[in-house]
Amino acid sequence: MSNTSKASSVATTWIGLTALASLALVALFLPALTAAADSAVVLEYHHVSEETPPSTSVTPKTFERHMDYLATNGFEVWPLPRLVAAVRAGREVPERAIALTFDDGYRSVYEEVFPRLQARGWPFTIFISTAYLDGGDRNYVTWEQLREMEAAGVTIGNHSVNHPHMIRQREDEKEATWLQRMRREIVDAQARLEQELERPARLFAYPFGEFSPAVAAIVRKLDFVGFGQQSGAVGPGSDFSALPRFPIATAFADMDSFAIKVRSRPLPVTGTRPESGVLGPGDDRPRLRLTLDPGPYRPEAIRCYLGGDTLPLELRTDNPPRLSVRLARALQPGRSKVNCTAPATDGDQWFWYSFVWMKPLPDGSWYRE
Repeated sequence: MSNTSKASSVATTWIGLTALASLALVALFLPALTAAADSAVVLEYHHVSEETPPSTSVTPKTFERHMDYLATNGFEVWPLPRLVAAVRAGREVPERAIALTFDDGYRSVYEEVFPRLQARGWPFTIFISTAYLDGGDRNYVTWEQLREMEAAGVTIGNHSVNHPHMIRQREDEKEATWLQRMRREIVDAQARLEQELERPARLFAYPFGEFSPAVAAIVRKLDFVGFGQQSGAVGPGSDFSALPRFPIATAFADMDSFAIKVRSRPLPVTGTRPESGVLGPGDDRPRLRLTLDPGPYRPEAIRCYLGGDTLPLELRTDNPPRLSVRLARALQPGRSKVNCTAPATDGDQWFWYSFVWMKPLPDGSWYRE
């Protein structure tokens, strides 16, 4: 199952700062905006339940508070395919456009989410790993329930057949064999969705939010739009084979941080070095280098975070701005998310970019979830 327990705690860090806490409180009471924008936010949930692991869950009460916040603060909830198509084409979207997504297809999505969002008339997307439904796992929705939701307007997307770690090449497996295996995960899952449903979307969410350039290339070649679990907003300059979403779980679900996330904008990163976040066992302190476009943000105020650490960085504010981020400590095995943020010059929003490192254990084997 997807695990966001190692997702960024930058919001938690900020909330400890008086200035940003004040900003979040103000955001709770701002009137709805009617201006147009060229970016939007996608949220990612898993369980909505009091009985599932907090690392991948929010309670129904918390979820209801999130939805109430969107309703009372002028957000427009769009179907994910519509939102992606508009942003990709450079068309204007509402200032507060947002899409809701749910990974894996847990039973709580049918029992808790579906009736709540139906009552509001709001669309959402479920990303399905088909083997769980075919195997009759009682923790997941059934095909019949999925058909019921699709008939009611819910978008169904692809989350692979078996929910594998797609960056992991098996021992003694050739690269071509590994990539073909990953391709089959997507193609076979889509075939099952098309057998069972009327109109599954060509949207793909990477299991565990893990991808590499080679895996993202498969998604592109298959003409899917891909989604990770790195934080940030979606803009016309985003990589549509690996779009960001804000993972929402108990540790990152308080209302102050939620208010900041849903109003964020994409930091205009045009180049990333290295391109891949997949590391070797000895890569303890990789350096992240970003090239940015100018925009209505304060480059001199960019800050980057890893967990509770504010990271050392070197910034060249010439045209284009360039940023080099160093790690304050050695990376531990697992997923580690670097978040870089900058305040807007034309409002009280934050520009946001995330990058995920994926590091194996010292012996080269991969961490377990």
